[in-house]
Amino acid sequence: MKKSSQTIIHITPKQKTAFFSVREIWKFRSLLRQMIKRNINSRITNSPLTLVWGFIRPAIMTLAFFYIRRMANADMGQEIPYSLFIFSGLCVWFLFSETTANVAHSLKTDAGLSNKVYFPKILSPIAVLLGRWIDITFIVAAIIAFQMVLSIPIGIEALLIVVIMVMLLLLAFGFGILFSGLFLLHQDFRKIFETIIYLGLFLSPVIFSKEILPPIIQKYYSINPMVGILTGMRGVLFGPEEVDYFSLGVSFVFTVVLIVVGVKTISWALHNFEDQL
Repeated sequence: MKKSSQTIIHITPKQKTAFFSVREIWKFRSLLRQMIKRNINSRITNSPLTLVWGFIRPAIMTLAFFYIRRMANADMGQEIPYSLFIFSGLCVWFLFSETTANVAHSLKTDAGLSNKVYFPKILSPIAVLLGRWIDITFIVAAIIAFQMVLSIPIGIEALLIVVIMVMLLLLAFGFGILFSGLFLLHQDFRKIFETIIYLGLFLSPVIFSKEILPPIIQKYYSINPMVGILTGMRGVLFGPEEVDYFSLGVSFVFTVVLIVVGVKTISWALHNFEDQL
């Protein structure tokens, strides 16, 4: 049998490095800036509605849920107007789900580039993450604008929204890199990922307050990391709502653990299944 004359080129760093290496990230910081700029520009160019879609879609769904709740005369347990409650929840949820999905698919998106030149693959998910600041700015501005229209007071605590949004992005980063590694193991994990994201909308306090749940369920409900983030967001922005610091602490611990597990999973997957890219 005639042997193939094709030359196989392996693109690797001069020295073996960890998947998450601060030194490598700093070394390729110029490329990271270019990737962030590319991600932002490509989204805006491909879809001019990108900057406003983050709150237009929640606004449309808010109308639907508002009238469903009104017809059912259901008590959702919120202390602020339900329209603001659900609008803020949907804005934050869609930001989280889209960021998670983009992070999870970032390695595949940049596969063409990584097959030509070497760069730390961690740059791909980080570029997606840091490129979301513009979405956060528009979404938070829309929520506060709606809050002012409804004459809901806003205090100095609103500045803590920056901390809440950072936690949200880090949580999305952890979920994203975990499933990015799992995607390399088997395609079925994509279906699992889509199912978790879909169910998360209804299992998180997006359209209802956790106060309507029985006390025994509330005790374990904080295991869902989005509980702390959503209640924290509403607590720092809306006066009548209160920050659930216990749930927020659980969200923080969950996020840290998830990032560590995610980094280890994707490092192992890339080492053993990198050809799947």
